[in-house]
Amino acid sequence: MGLQIEKIKKLRARTGLGIVECRTALEEAEGDIEKALKILALKSKGIAEQKEEREVKEGVISAYIHSNQKIGVLVELLCETDFVARSPEFQKLAHEIALQVAATNPRWLSKNEVPSDVIKEHIDSVRESFKEEKSKKSPEIEEKIVQNKLEQFFRENCLLEQPYIRDESLIINDLIEQKIALFKENIMVGRFVRFAI
Repeated sequence: MGLQIEKIKKLRARTGLGIVECRTALEEAEGDIEKALKILALKSKGIAEQKEEREVKEGVISAYIHSNQKIGVLVELLCETDFVARSPEFQKLAHEIALQVAATNPRWLSKNEVPSDVIKEHIDSVRESFKEEKSKKSPEIEEKIVQNKLEQFFRENCLLEQPYIRDESLIINDLIEQKIALFKENIMVGRFVRFAI
């Protein structure tokens, strides 16, 4: 029983979800924490999909100024109710996203916001590198490489696709989905801006 409680505590620390949800996931995963994390991630994604059409009209603006006074970030994090917006957990999420923006300098919020001409230019440069290498790869292999490089480009430049700086097994979108599952409300990043000298 003591071992089960320790595993539940670990799951709660990593996901922020409730005791019952963590215990249920652990039972379903037969005590395997990694499997339980995957189960919770799937459940969080399902809850997030159900909530994504709900209007977000409350939220907070979180500010972060780096210790060297040369990087500053503002992040608008939105939710459905003022009750959630005022909660320490929600405000901590906004702060974590501001830290992420300061550390990684994303250019866009999501893949959908990347201009098509930028995507085309990136794909063309990857294809051009095949010609420079003069290697004979099959078209299928080349296409896989192009898609992998494009996904890598999104991970580097789109906030929601970036690995979370504190836990690279999560991307920022996963982190937000965990909080949607916790609060049972739609949560989304409205805008962000990063200043640097």
